[in-house]
Amino acid sequence: MQYLDYQEYVSIGGVCDTTAFNRFIDRSCGIIDNATHNRIECIAKVPQRAKALCRDLVEYLATNGNVAEKDVSSWSESGGPVSESVSYVSKTKEEMQTDIDGLVYEYLGSETDDCGRPLLYRGAMY
Repeated sequence: MQYLDYQEYVSIGGVCDTTAFNRFIDRSCGIIDNATHNRIECIAKVPQRAKALCRDLVEYLATNGNVAEKDVSSWSESGGPVSESVSYVSKTKEEMQTDIDGLVYEYLGSETDDCGRPLLYRGAMY
């Protein structure tokens, strides 16, 4: 389930262009669905915090999930024949998962469904 379209994404502060948004929106919503066991789909109105999380996940994935847009950690150029060296900062999968888990808990840790059950509840469902 997509929790927001591009227009709403921009209206709540999203800064990625449509290409990046379209590339990462499904993955972002999938992360939320997995963390909440699809409970948001059963809520009458998608919580604003879930939409904000979706926005932040799109931007996180756009920044960290695309090799072409990694942060440069060092750059050097020699004076003789053209020689250039560029090093990039990249996060491990574990670091990315830790960051994503932190965002999920930050935004949805206190959110509940329409029955008052926490969205991140991992116990048995009756």
